Amino acid sequence: MASEDDSARTARAFALARVPDLRCDDIPATPDRLQPMRHELAGWAATVGLTADQIDAVILAGDEAMSNVISHAYPHHTGTFDLHAVHRPDLGTVRITVRDRGRWQPVRANPGPLHGRGLLLMRSLANEVKFDHAANGTTVQMTWLLP
Repeated sequence: MASEDDSARTARAFALARVPDLRCDDIPATPDRLQPMRHELAGWAATVGLTADQIDAVILAGDEAMSNVISHAYPHHTGTFDLHAVHRPDLGTVRITVRDRGRWQPVRANPGPLHGRGLLLMRSLANEVKFDHAANGTTVQMTWLLP
């Protein structure tokens, strides 16, 4: 007979396996959209079995990626971005993707005290970070390992 702890773990694993992806497309790349998107990401991250520290890291790294779109992707016009979050219990991972349709801005040699730290921050918060910048936009994929 299974113990109560085993039953609780099994129920939790089943519930985690059924967490739907977070998919937000064509979000206006404007500062007023950051807070609602952070809340959306935080709510989703709290359901997938991450630790409290990992949830904080997902929110901070996601916010940084979205902020970079707003600050850098569309220097001469407004645009949009997509935020996707995928829970893969079979792989033991959570992946957050932020994609824009703007232009990649090279990292400045002397960024100043309030700029130029975002890419380093994302890399320090996630287990893996991939950047893909092309003529049709930039995609940032950040992956965390489930505990």
